Amino acid sequence: MDNSILWSAKFIPVYFIISILAFILYFVVIDTNNFSAIFIPLFPLGVGISSIIYNSKKHQNQNS
Repeated sequence: MDNSILWSAKFIPVYFIISILAFILYFVVIDTNNFSAIFIPLFPLGVGISSIIYNSKKHQNQNS
């Protein structure tokens, strides 16, 4: 899992862009009030945040 593209620092902005586009799609374009539609943008947002945490810990371990 260390060499996975999912944890790559260059791939982090993609998660946030996908999350914003999914939010716009479900809540502005489709105009859904479904609670389950919240989980679709939250998943890439959560992966992006966990990728930031993973990369910061990896960077701290390399410096020490």
